[in-house]
Amino acid sequence: METYCVASFPSVSHALRFEKLMNSLQEPVTLIPVPRIISSSCGIAARFPLDRLEKVTRLIASGQAEVENIYHFSSNHRSLSAVSCPGPWDAQ
Repeated sequence: METYCVASFPSVSHALRFEKLMNSLQEPVTLIPVPRIISSSCGIAARFPLDRLEKVTRLIASGQAEVENIYHFSSNHRSLSAVSCPGPWDAQ
């Protein structure tokens, strides 16, 4: 089973700033199309390892990054599930 996190953003520019921040911190991140399981709209999301969720949460809480939501994804061959993660983005 594969697990990872996906962050959605209010705009493409927020996604690009998030990628730049993560790269400057040498943290793994990949920009991807927004998965249909979380939104039918077009856009860019960021995928990062689940073990980086705590660090990303701290970056958001400190105001260094802005996201709409973060989802915990689980993939088991043909089955894909996404659950919204609680965090400081809920208050935005």
